[in-house]
Amino acid sequence: MTSRNFSGIAVAALLSCAAIFSCGPAPAWIDGEALMFDPDWILEVNIEVDPDDWDELRHQTRSFEDVLCAETPPRNPFTYFKGDIIIDGIKVKSVGIRKKCFFGSCDENRPSFKLSFNHYVRGRKFFGMRRMTLNNSKSDPSKIKQCLGYWLFDRGGVPAPRCNFAHVTVNGRDLGLYAHIESIKTELLTRYFDDTRGNLYEGALSDFQPNWVNTFQKKTNEINPDRSDLDAMVNACAAPDAEFTDKLERHIDLEAYYRFWVMEVLIAHWDGYASFNHNNYYIYNDPRSGRFHFVPWGIDGILFSHPEVIKSVFADAIIPHRLYKLPETQDRYIGILEELLDTVWIEDEILAEIDRMESLITPIADSYGTGDLAARIREIRNFVRTNPAAIRAEIDPRPVAWEAELSDPPCLRIRGSLNASFSTTWGSINLPDPWGAGTGTFDAVLDELPIPVSFVASTAGPDPNPEAQKKPMVQVLANVPHQSGDLLIVAVVVIKDPEMVAPGVSVPLNLGAGIGYIFRQDPLNPDDFEIFLLMDGSLTFQAAAMTAGAPIAGTIEANIRESGW
Repeated sequence: MTSRNFSGIAVAALLSCAAIFSCGPAPAWIDGEALMFDPDWILEVNIEVDPDDWDELRHQTRSFEDVLCAETPPRNPFTYFKGDIIIDGIKVKSVGIRKKCFFGSCDENRPSFKLSFNHYVRGRKFFGMRRMTLNNSKSDPSKIKQCLGYWLFDRGGVPAPRCNFAHVTVNGRDLGLYAHIESIKTELLTRYFDDTRGNLYEGALSDFQPNWVNTFQKKTNEINPDRSDLDAMVNACAAPDAEFTDKLERHIDLEAYYRFWVMEVLIAHWDGYASFNHNNYYIYNDPRSGRFHFVPWGIDGILFSHPEVIKSVFADAIIPHRLYKLPETQDRYIGILEELLDTVWIEDEILAEIDRMESLITPIADSYGTGDLAARIREIRNFVRTNPAAIRAEIDPRPVAWEAELSDPPCLRIRGSLNASFSTTWGSINLPDPWGAGTGTFDAVLDELPIPVSFVASTAGPDPNPEAQKKPMVQVLANVPHQSGDLLIVAVVVIKDPEMVAPGVSVPLNLGAGIGYIFRQDPLNPDDFEIFLLMDGSLTFQAAAMTAGAPIAGTIEANIRESGW
């Protein structure tokens, strides 16, 4: 890495400073964190940690029960471990290393990381940074969505983290390409606000409603229990229509929020604040104005379109929901949507940035075997080219109506249990007649009543859903006699990590490693269906291999929970 141009700082001088970082308390380093986010550079990050600590770190995980019907911020199950980090040849000793994830990005083999330079050495910085965030891009096979999304937010005038790429190894094991994302801390706030002493909160399944507000996690001023600024937002959001906008503007920079809202929609951030989950964002209460500003976070699930879903607006959370329902504020939203379509969504410039990123990351991404990287990036180019027209068609001559009601927090009550088995072959999921593919058992109770089953089959193979990136999937199909005609019930488990498809491996059904659900449908009435989640259990393989015709056998044991769908 000695060929890198550190903006005029001699590489030899940097390497001579390695001893400063390798031992003892170090002084604050130069204000050069911009070097760490050079968009044309892939950082080499080598993590050295005790092997036993590594095994403990990577297996730590979050339980979905921690956030079900939550009345407090979700519990953080991740702890710091001491290790050494080598970044582009510079060694930093005694660094705090911990796993980072909520659900979708949780991974035992390629975890996301938080690296804290000052966790064990107080006051230490590395190139002006106290910490690094390395995301595994597990939900993004193109590997570019996060950096591209933050770049677009910035173009839209929204405070956003800086982002580039990193090549990560742990104890000599190559983990491949990661997204290096600026942590939302003082360094970021300093760039956008004159006063960084305000309250910063993380929103994870959070909203300004009485039954949602307590899940906001305070990230600054933590020892001060005062959360009255959030209470004021709840009161403003409950105001009558005639008073709503005036009261809201006392506590939120409304013009800034419109731009944040529009950018969430333009990049199709389905897991953001305005969408169903009310998730993946921060809010900062600027002491100078006393108003909140929104900052995006966790944007790996963006830049793809769901068929038959509204594309010109998301209004599930209370602020966008109420603003879109009022004619005057809906007009303002549509006006900013049209403005940013014209000034930010400039196709040639976005495609050029995609080309730059693809050229930069392909050698590392391809060498790690990430799949058809070029095809996934082509899907993003297609979104960039086609989504604006789909949006414009929905707002001309008049905006599409938003009919959905405000959603409740995710409680997902237990409705029953499942104990099933499967015995089939890999690739059988693509057979035209799944009933002849494999055998199994299906013992389930729903709402305290056993589900009668007359026939059971099973299949396995890559998930045929194009949005699932061909993740391994197992299905147990049950035929249920019914007075109006037989019903079909399918238990499905999608496995995030293909390495877990192996004999003796248990895949936890926690919406992380394994996503399980039950789909019930009346074949004579396709609109008559229900979807439940399979959770609090596991899929265990007795036989498994991902080669055509290989035996796939095992069991599924889990609770059946309501899904909210």
